[in-house]
Amino acid sequence: MRPVGEMIDRSAQSAQQDRGSTDRFGYSWNHFYDLTDDQESQFRLWTSLIDPKTGWKNRTILDVGCGAGRNSYWAMRYGASGGLAIDLDERSLERARLNLEAFPEMEVRKQSIYDLEYSEKVDIAFGIGVIHHLEEPGKALARMVRATKPGGVVLIWVYGYENMELYVNFMNPIRTYIFSKLPMKTVWWMAYMPAALLWGLLRLGFGRISYFRLIREFSFRHLHHIIVDQMLPQIANYWRRDEVEALMNRAGLQNIELEWVNEMSWAAIGTCPK
Repeated sequence: MRPVGEMIDRSAQSAQQDRGSTDRFGYSWNHFYDLTDDQESQFRLWTSLIDPKTGWKNRTILDVGCGAGRNSYWAMRYGASGGLAIDLDERSLERARLNLEAFPEMEVRKQSIYDLEYSEKVDIAFGIGVIHHLEEPGKALARMVRATKPGGVVLIWVYGYENMELYVNFMNPIRTYIFSKLPMKTVWWMAYMPAALLWGLLRLGFGRISYFRLIREFSFRHLHHIIVDQMLPQIANYWRRDEVEALMNRAGLQNIELEWVNEMSWAAIGTCPK
């Protein structure tokens, strides 16, 4: 597993890998962009370190890797005053614009977090399910910190290693060497088989950790999207608690808090120095 915050030269090859993953996620978001109660429940879990009743109210936000714009949508619904949602794939951005059309205060822009020039601009910067897919997570997080006002907060949600050891050691290599190299249309159709298996197992009571209890109530369409998301990326890191905390510390954040989400992932929040 690659150490957290490892800085990798952005060669032509790595840049191509970035474009490949962006294109693959764009394909996925173009197919799964609905706003549902399930997704709101997930958003509240991923951002549980921010009070949904008061924490977003009148705050400006930066949504890094916004996908279909769902996370910005819920933040705006909870009272955020506006801000910026960024991604790189045009299909993702188009879906985000549609989902956020009721909130003209929320700009949707084609922008790399590595190149974002914001400085002390927003109250809350967040990246949900994004940082662990990047080649330079430390650099991306540093940009998020730079974009946030002194006293503002930066929040990330990332894959955890705890309770995921079996997947990381046996299934993740298959993703790395096979699925991540297949055309997205092929991955999309192949994902129906494990999604159907998971659907059946969940209804037989499979899984004791809280994540499986959560997704047991999800629609088959949502389960299929979860499987696709696990199969498609070219980069996927699964981090232990101390690695996530170290990443936040290296970014210069203070008052860092971590929450174990569904017993298999981590939410982390920190305050930007005044």
